[in-house]
Order: sequence, then C-alpha cells, then structure tokens
Amino acid sequence: MNLFTKIDITPVAKARPRVTMVGGRARAYTPKKSADYERHIAREWAHERQSGPVRLDIVFGMPIPQSWSKKQQDAAASLLILPAKKPDIDNLIKAVMDALNGVAYDDDNQVIELSAKKVYAPEPYVAIWLRI
Repeated sequence: MNLFTKIDITPVAKARPRVTMVGGRARAYTPKKSADYERHIAREWAHERQSGPVRLDIVFGMPIPQSWSKKQQDAAASLLILPAKKPDIDNLIKAVMDALNGVAYDDDNQVIELSAKKVYAPEPYVAIWLRI
C-alpha cells in the first residue's frame, strides 16, 4: 500500500540545534523556522500511523530563482536544470523524517528504505510517499 501527501511549502533543511543558557544550565532547542516547518509537515500528514517497516520516498520541489532568465526558468521547470546547491538533501530529509516521527510511523528507525530528490518547481512543494 502507498500513502501519499503533497504539501505546498518551500522545503526547509533541518537546522543544527541551538544552545542557550537558562538558569545556569545549557538548553538545546530547534530553531523556530525548522520547528515551524516540521509542525506544518506533521499537520498535513493525513494518514494513519504505521507500526511496521516502511519505505519513504520524498521529492523536494525547490523554488526556481526569480533572477533567472525566462529560458533558464523554463529549463528548470522542465527538469533540464536540477538544484545541485544548498540546502543539502540530507538536511532536507532529516527535517521530513523528524516531522513524521510519531505521526506517519512510531519511530524513524522503521524506515528501511529511502529515496529522495530535489527538483525545481514553479510552485515549491514536498511530496511524500510512504510504502508499506
């Protein structure tokens, strides 16, 4: 069975935890942009949580730079130009996997196979397939 959700949002990479001092103790936290993004992904997931092994496929539709010429933008939209630039795909994946933890599956250690790619898209998105 395949579960699919497409979320209209600009992909955001998982940021490194920040550390602050609270009452003389160090406290780590996830930066607001990453936390908001993960909450949005979790809210949009409309399927039941899975308890067994799963396969995860993710496509990140990255925004096409507005500064590019019309010809470059058309080539990017046709997948002739791919976004081999930041953000790094592993950090994009980490944000989605963390967002789905406890929502799409009990724990991300259930993911036994993973596929991900970045493409340019006229409207940014994150497309997620969970195969059971």
